[in-house]
Amino acid sequence: MSADLLLETAVADQAHYAESSRDADADADYAQHHPLQIAVCLRHLVAGQDFVTVEFDGRQIVTQILDVDSRNARFVFDAGSVADDNDALPDAPQLTFRSLPGGIRTEFSTSAATPVMFEGLPAFEAPFPALLYYVQRREFFRVQTPVLDPYVASGPFVDGSPFRAELQDISLGGVALKTGETRLGSVAIGTILRDVSLQLGSFGTLQLDLEVVAPRQLTTQKGDQRFVLGCRFVETPGTAERTLQRVVTQLETKRTLSTRR
Repeated sequence: MSADLLLETAVADQAHYAESSRDADADADYAQHHPLQIAVCLRHLVAGQDFVTVEFDGRQIVTQILDVDSRNARFVFDAGSVADDNDALPDAPQLTFRSLPGGIRTEFSTSAATPVMFEGLPAFEAPFPALLYYVQRREFFRVQTPVLDPYVASGPFVDGSPFRAELQDISLGGVALKTGETRLGSVAIGTILRDVSLQLGSFGTLQLDLEVVAPRQLTTQKGDQRFVLGCRFVETPGTAERTLQRVVTQLETKRTLSTRR
């Protein structure tokens, strides 16, 4: 029996989980069916050390793919940080994995995972999915930034004068700035703000160029004017993207944990 046929046989009984891994807007053109193609996508997650969210039975953990065994159509992923979730995971009949490496949405579902040890540490092993969606569109998941200790953007206008604004939300693709400053709020679509410093709390500071793509004006309940500028990152170096991935993952994890309490 060829290696390809062996792989296809090994994952044939996973077909009934395929449909649940698809969002309503997922494009079937990006669905990977062949186990060897699925192995390549999983190895991209390993090589990039990308964070992956695993959802099951109303719970979720944030993890990383550690190893891919294409011959046996199985992969290993790290245990999460919450003991109760790790204890519950092996009993879940279905797991849904989601990640955004480089803004490319990777999503798939598998059947139950088995607890294993990997390089001396707790982990889980699961079979390959029947389908894996590797959506090569720039789709970014936005998360709200802290309110009590806000992240801040600062930099120069085109004429060199300074501006400062709080971040309302953040994603791998950009940020939304909020301000009461009329001058910043009146910046036109397409304006590029160069060398903007994003102060991201314990994650440090990133210096990036922002393009204004969606400015809007709001009025508070007290009648005050506020401006929100949706901005995209003009270019995101690899080191900055990894920092942004950590920021987005941690903020979303904290939000999820707080909603369970």
